Amino acid sequence: MRRVFSANPQGDDPNPWTLRGKHALIPVLICAILSVALMRTGFLSFLFLVPLGFSAVVYNPAAAWFAFVLAAILNGALSLGFSLYYQSGAAGFALDILHFTVLTLGFTWIMAGGTNGLFFPRIRTMYRFIAAAVAGGAAFLIIGYVTRSSAGFAALVQSQAEMLSSAYISSSGADAVRRSFLEHFLTPDTVMEAITLIALRGGALASVFFLLFVNRQISLSLAWIFRRRRSAQSLSNFHVPANAIWGLSLSLAAILLGKIAGLVIPEIIAWNVLVICVILFLAQGGGIALYTLTRRPLPPLMRLLCNVLIIVVVFSPGINTFALGLLILLGIAENWLPLRAPKQDGPASTPGL
Repeated sequence: MRRVFSANPQGDDPNPWTLRGKHALIPVLICAILSVALMRTGFLSFLFLVPLGFSAVVYNPAAAWFAFVLAAILNGALSLGFSLYYQSGAAGFALDILHFTVLTLGFTWIMAGGTNGLFFPRIRTMYRFIAAAVAGGAAFLIIGYVTRSSAGFAALVQSQAEMLSSAYISSSGADAVRRSFLEHFLTPDTVMEAITLIALRGGALASVFFLLFVNRQISLSLAWIFRRRRSAQSLSNFHVPANAIWGLSLSLAAILLGKIAGLVIPEIIAWNVLVICVILFLAQGGGIALYTLTRRPLPPLMRLLCNVLIIVVVFSPGINTFALGLLILLGIAENWLPLRAPKQDGPASTPGL
């Protein structure tokens, strides 16, 4: 079958920004339609970035960028139609465009923007992740701020807060003292205040980070399953810049100073910087774990069991917190310990050592 795109986005194509063949737009259009359709499915809406990532890995950067442009146009047309039909007004139309465009633009930049710097400067994937997550988190906060007074959004948030409050209260069981304490302090209003506080102090940023990372990994997995395409970048090779430990330390100090001085905005900024640093060290710790796992000659069944165990640990309350904390500490420890240094099986170069 004639190849219409470059099969490798890492530079094998002499011009990776060119679409070739009269049917070149067909896979791009399919990816764009899938992205918009997944966005509006409800249950699977968090996977709406996968088609754009798949087009970047399987084909080339031009495919991903054209898919993004077409998806943005299709989503804009649908949003305009829905806003006119449901009479949601210009605000609802603008917020829907903002949400979809910011996330798809950031994700396409992550997956395809760093090839040769024609559209964007050549920037390391880590920094593209940070920039996309910051933009997506800011978009979420803007949407929440604008829609906070709308009746539909307020009712949705209130119902979720009531659900969380009742779930925690019912978990107290027969303990009357604990149940009375939770009923007094864990009201829907306090839950909403806690959600807002967490969102401003890195919660929105971490959520977008997780969304981008999950969609990227699924895109890479699908590209390997259907086309046997591998990305040149692997988490096992990820290293945090050496000065990131200073960002972690200074952000902790800034949070304490902001608390003491009552400076809310600097404290919020410091919290978000801290969340970025923690996520980077978590990724480095995960890279160390993957590096160790891939260097061991495990049989396929044992490797499958290890992957299942990782999934169980991630989704097990309590255990996942301990595991994630351990990975963060592991990532921080690599600033001083050569945890991914290759083993030297031969004799020492200096006698007696």
